[in-house]
Amino acid sequence: GQHEQHQHQHETPKKEAQHMSGVTMMPASLGKYPMSQEGSGTAWNPAASPVYMLMLPKHGRYDFNLMGLATLNYTKQGGPRGESQLFSNSMVMGMAQRETGGGTLAFRAMLSLDPLFNGKKGYPLLFQTGETADGQPMKDRQHPHDLFSELAVSFARSLSESASGFVYAGLVGEPALGDVMYLHRPSTGDNVEAPITHHWFDSTHISYGVLTGGLIFNDKLKLDASLFNGKEPDENRYDIDPIRLDSASARLEYNPTSELSFSGAYGFLKEPERLEPGVGVHRLTAAIQHTKQLGPGRSLSTGFFFGRNENKGKGSNAFNLEGAYTFGDSQVFARAERVDKDELVGVPVGTYRVDKLTVGASHNLMKRDGLEYALAGTLSFYSYPQSLDPFYGKNPVSLGIFLRVRPGRMSH
Repeated sequence: GQHEQHQHQHETPKKEAQHMSGVTMMPASLGKYPMSQEGSGTAWNPAASPVYMLMLPKHGRYDFNLMGLATLNYTKQGGPRGESQLFSNSMVMGMAQRETGGGTLAFRAMLSLDPLFNGKKGYPLLFQTGETADGQPMKDRQHPHDLFSELAVSFARSLSESASGFVYAGLVGEPALGDVMYLHRPSTGDNVEAPITHHWFDSTHISYGVLTGGLIFNDKLKLDASLFNGKEPDENRYDIDPIRLDSASARLEYNPTSELSFSGAYGFLKEPERLEPGVGVHRLTAAIQHTKQLGPGRSLSTGFFFGRNENKGKGSNAFNLEGAYTFGDSQVFARAERVDKDELVGVPVGTYRVDKLTVGASHNLMKRDGLEYALAGTLSFYSYPQSLDPFYGKNPVSLGIFLRVRPGRMSH
């Protein structure tokens, strides 16, 4: 009971475990900072970020937790190319870690049931591009995530009073490129819809073969670099693709305070597109994230993300500004995107500047057994060149409604 919990707090070596709702939260896996600072892969969120987690019983020397979400969605995408569909989003991650060898050993497994519920064509999403279905490029649809979205192990230890180092290796994992994947960053809030800027910024979050090394200074500055598989996952979403380390990236992240996180990264992706063999992509990304706890149950998270892809002698840019305000059991969120789309299917060849604004709100209907159940809705509006009006119509509006379940929020 309480005595055992009190003992366990003092047994956590070197790292100060955070107290959340009377539970000792697992310390971070890559450094001595709060676990709330860890995003997807080896990327950082602000340390003040909210954490949605279910602590599981300890086994031997291992601590276990469960994170992630599952949703049941209905979308009606607007205009003549818009489709309606019932679908599901899911991303569930289990983690086990222990202190050993003077450092922290951690195992992560992240699974998605997207391919089971959504099929190989995923779900309708106006102006989304990237990846294929039945050998054809996706047309205004978001591809399903693979069943195995992460299978990785990491080891971190102190090198001196102010420096530590880590290695991260995954059969499936996320290299040091871009920033935190959209489903894992607080500024996305309850918006589970993929950004149409996804393939300029965080599309490498499922790479079959990742090896990353990193150095951390004063728990504020991190430099990590990766060798990874630059090819997008194939259409079989249930298998492990051939493991390659044919691409490379490097990233610098700086968290000057618990509320701020900056990052910049560069990567070369060898032949990411299956329909463009021999064509590599140079990717440059930058991000600023900010999270502020405003009081009990209230927080504001914002993020600005930039991505640039260069291939075949041409460059295209993407910008994403998003935010989420949480108050009690409710949240309002918004995302504004601008992207140069050069892969639109079924329109004259060219690059089109597309703007998208998504606004939404969610409300927790109930909490039970450490889980939150919420109802949410989104509306999306678009702006694009008049030359696309014959295909997309004028001023389409897209609607989304979904039910979401996830572990409850742990209080800082």
